[in-house]
Amino acid sequence: MREAALEDLGELIASFQGSYRTGPDVGTGPEDMVVLRRFSPYAYCAPQEHGGTGNSGGPTAAGVLAGLRAGARQVFGDASCTGRTVVISGFGSVGSGIAAGLAAEGAHVVVSDLDASRKEMALVSGYGWVEPGQALSAPADIRVPAAVGGVLDDVTVPQITARLVVGPANNQLTEERVADVLAERGIVWVPDYVASAGGIAYALSRESEGYSREAAQKRVEDIGDTVTRILDLALATGTTPLRAAQQIAERRLASPAS
Repeated sequence: MREAALEDLGELIASFQGSYRTGPDVGTGPEDMVVLRRFSPYAYCAPQEHGGTGNSGGPTAAGVLAGLRAGARQVFGDASCTGRTVVISGFGSVGSGIAAGLAAEGAHVVVSDLDASRKEMALVSGYGWVEPGQALSAPADIRVPAAVGGVLDDVTVPQITARLVVGPANNQLTEERVADVLAERGIVWVPDYVASAGGIAYALSRESEGYSREAAQKRVEDIGDTVTRILDLALATGTTPLRAAQQIAERRLASPAS
């Protein structure tokens, strides 16, 4: 049943002739991309033995960390997370990678996940644990949404104690206007599609554009520079990071060579 569904999806992707491209996300992985690649070359992150770059969790986590450091520099005046409390919601392949990177920098890492079996893994790794229902209101300097989207709305934003929110979960805002609610509360929110771009940037660089591993990794690290541009523009123009990101994207689309 699963393979048949993937085959149907592969045929649909092929019909777009490259105008739509895909990779693994929640509920899918590199092996699923092998099925899709039977129909279209535009399915990324298949295992290396099948011509892909494998699990995108590592590059995605690296991109989030780059964006998080850039955000911390603006919010706290220092890109270092040493001594800061970071609460991560979602302890999967990306969330665990973010946790490891932050812990290595000396941050106090607290994690949460709907899968209670991951609690032991977190505690063994030396992280704190908070139940999912308490994660948003848990004391923190930085919040990292790393699970599902739709987590920031009129009810949840007032519960956030952190001054910086940056993470890879897709579609974190239930509505665009929630970006204004965050700003009104003095919370800097890095747009999710920027924070989560590391996996996409790495896979496309390697699989479509022929970049070396080092050059692709540099492209992931450049997410930090992009976040700095967005936050600087938002500060200079008195707008939200969401609108600043949209403005930058609109300029690039209008003048691709710039």
